[in-house]
Amino acid sequence: MPILKVFFATNRRYQPERADQPFGSAGSDQGAAALRFGHAEFEAEAKAIQRTGLEVYPERLAPDPDPVLGSDRFLAALHREMHDGSTDTLVFIHGFNVSFDEALKSAAQLARDIRIEGRRVNLVLFSWPSDGAMVPYMSYYSDREDARASGPALARAFLRLRDFLREDLVSHDPCDRRLHIMTHSMGAYVLRHGLQAIRVKDPRALVRIFDQILLVAPDEDDDAFETDDKLKLLSQIARQVTVYFNPNDRALAISDITKGNPDRLGSDGPRLVDLIPKKVELVDCQVCAPSADPKGLHSYHVNSPALAADISAVLMGQQADQIDNRRYVPSKRAWQIRKEIPAG
Repeated sequence: MPILKVFFATNRRYQPERADQPFGSAGSDQGAAALRFGHAEFEAEAKAIQRTGLEVYPERLAPDPDPVLGSDRFLAALHREMHDGSTDTLVFIHGFNVSFDEALKSAAQLARDIRIEGRRVNLVLFSWPSDGAMVPYMSYYSDREDARASGPALARAFLRLRDFLREDLVSHDPCDRRLHIMTHSMGAYVLRHGLQAIRVKDPRALVRIFDQILLVAPDEDDDAFETDDKLKLLSQIARQVTVYFNPNDRALAISDITKGNPDRLGSDGPRLVDLIPKKVELVDCQVCAPSADPKGLHSYHVNSPALAADISAVLMGQQADQIDNRRYVPSKRAWQIRKEIPAG
């Protein structure tokens, strides 16, 4: 049976003795910015998504006499997959209350559902130390702090990728494929702090490495595109940014009411649509969210054929007004998915 591979980078604590959960809910012992790399394998055509294998790449740092960087193997393997398979790569940053294994399964589902020119995308999971357990109030605030603290780890991965593209690829055959980012829920908050960490370390590093950035149900402030210290500069590192939102999102409504957060970007889109960068597109998902997540109307990034088709079209670079199953809502300056597509 064909194997589906999901690459990963994570700043979670490594637990080599736990085959069932090799990375836990706490941050790395080497600090929040420390990363481990590897890949997981799944049966591509199996009915249920079940991990069949996992490899964590060796990491030996100086002053070891024989240092080994997991990032070297990770980038070389990813380049080979993109070059030989002629496929794009999607970096996925998961949201709140997700274990490492659950995040891998979501990434595998995305790899199954999203097609570019008839081919599956390569999936890279960036997994930050979400608690993966629903303890009222405590888990949310713990995860939000961990999301903020994970910004430097994401920035470190971004800068390593930039260096690979700038220097290492000189000696490789270019693959001529594209890189994209997709976040779900609190993953957008991780992305914000990664963006800010790059901005502090080296503002000149905010260059366009990615083609598309997709924010699905972002648990972010609705003024995030108005200020440089949030997401306004996101459009500098991508050709286009798409925000998928749902006015009926129950999880984000609870975030508003119980956590004292401002209105959420993933509920009604940006606060002032006239102030968002012209590269930003908005897509209302209230029609397809119920079939994917009937209870929370929040985790519709998987199990919605309509959204998977829309995301595939965006990643292929189709113009917003040429994507099937959309209609334009002038009052919101947003597109709306018309109907869900039957599974299969």
